[in-house]
Amino acid sequence: MSSTWAVCKREFKAYFLTPIGYVVVGLIAIIAGMSFSISFITHADITQNPSLYSYTAVPDFEETFLSPYLVFCGTLIMFLTPLITMRLLAEERNRGTIEFLLTQPLRDREIIFGKFLAALGMLGTMLLVVVVNLFIMGYFVRVEPPVLIFGLLTVFLMGASCISLGLFVSSVTKTQIMSGTVTFGVTLILFILGNLGEDMPEANPAPEGWPDTLRSVIGFFYTLARGLIVELPVDAHAREMALGIVQPVDIAYYVLFSAFFIFLTFRALESRNWRG
Repeated sequence: MSSTWAVCKREFKAYFLTPIGYVVVGLIAIIAGMSFSISFITHADITQNPSLYSYTAVPDFEETFLSPYLVFCGTLIMFLTPLITMRLLAEERNRGTIEFLLTQPLRDREIIFGKFLAALGMLGTMLLVVVVNLFIMGYFVRVEPPVLIFGLLTVFLMGASCISLGLFVSSVTKTQIMSGTVTFGVTLILFILGNLGEDMPEANPAPEGWPDTLRSVIGFFYTLARGLIVELPVDAHAREMALGIVQPVDIAYYVLFSAFFIFLTFRALESRNWRG
């Protein structure tokens, strides 16, 4: 445990010895702050004149402002995580220090979990910016504590899942640029597929005139593909959680997503040791 903590401290300090830590925190502060201000002012206008915004009454604050804002923050962090994870293992390989690190009296799990915890530390630093905005909001509007707690938990789980993905990509790429680009690309593809999947019809796309057996086969694979496209994106399970509606399947999704890519990271390091 002490070795894991040592790796974690080393990696976390490294974020602020380079511009990466300051850039990431600065971006989240500017973008999330601007989004908060615009959304909050807009909601205030809606409460004054609901009819101008096609509302028959004052809309629910959590549903129209808080939940969308938290999901937006989670999505923003999701796209910023490549900046956090791109250096974790790819930099070691690029600088030629990965062999030195692997030959130290450190186990693979101490290296991986140490770096993962350091990235989670950066995620926590980014969340502090969101907490400041929510603290300002709490001065003007009363919100149920469970909604805030589960909303922040949603943002954290989204970020942790993307960090696990980025950690794996960093373990199989040779440079920071390649790691960051691949992680961002995969995240963007999942995000786009998730939005496209919501518009896919649930009905079987096979024409009525085709044989029943063929239509059944096509319908089965279409339903399977549509389910994966809709459920796989990281932000797909965040909307209801951000409203304080927590279902075990959503928590399980984020936990299993993170565990899967951490497992792949272990396999990637083991494969490198075996080749050596």
